[in-house]
Amino acid sequence: MRVGICAVLEFQSEEDMETELPKFAKGRDYYFPKAEFVADINTGPTSSLTLIIYASEEEADAENNARRKYIASVRHHVRDVFSYEGSLKYLFNRLPIGDHL
Repeated sequence: MRVGICAVLEFQSEEDMETELPKFAKGRDYYFPKAEFVADINTGPTSSLTLIIYASEEEADAENNARRKYIASVRHHVRDVFSYEGSLKYLFNRLPIGDHL
């Protein structure tokens, strides 16, 4: 069963978010090589929601340390971070696959 992780990051400033999100996109394969799907959504001037989907709970668990390393690497730019994890119940996509929209 596929697993989704939804993480919300509140950055210290707009500049911090503008600096860190491109780094996240470039480092995605390093920090999340097992992820099948990754999307970032700007939810405000200093906040971002990231959705990561894995093929299984085992795949998601295998990257726990990598996710912790990523958060540690940006912690000085982040005011708050929290996440939710659960089984994926529905996914629909018409977007072209690619790195940037």
